[in-house]
Amino acid sequence: MLRIQSIVAGVSVALFLFPLGLRAQPAGGVKHVTPDALTYQPFPEERAAQIAVLYGNPAEAGHYIVRLKFAANWNGRPHLHGGTELLTVHSGVCYFAHGDDLTRDAAKKLPAGSFIAFPAGTPMRGFTGAEGCVVDVQGQGPFTTRYLDEQRNAGS
Repeated sequence: MLRIQSIVAGVSVALFLFPLGLRAQPAGGVKHVTPDALTYQPFPEERAAQIAVLYGNPAEAGHYIVRLKFAANWNGRPHLHGGTELLTVHSGVCYFAHGDDLTRDAAKKLPAGSFIAFPAGTPMRGFTGAEGCVVDVQGQGPFTTRYLDEQRNAGS
């Protein structure tokens, strides 16, 4: 059942990203990306978040890197991913909880310059404070997400 839900989530992301022009980069060659050249799109699964693809295509097999902007006071939904996720905080402060306790109180503060690796299947949840944050996420596609029962952490 978990595999079916992960595939459905991955296909949903793929169907959302392809029409927006967030496609794989051409194979080989050097790719330069400057901040002013990034095109952000709403991130379909998380309100108050935007996504830009820096490299690859998260919906397909292969290495990808995406940049996510999370608005101030964002409360992410509890979820897990089908692949390992490598996350670097560029600006602002993010908070991430993982494991059995996904409440804000359990979240670890990650200021700009921080790095965290989430192994595949790790339950996680992110938050921001008053300033929001920008992160790069990289991994091996296809990127899949399964959202967990929100009632498990209803008090958060």
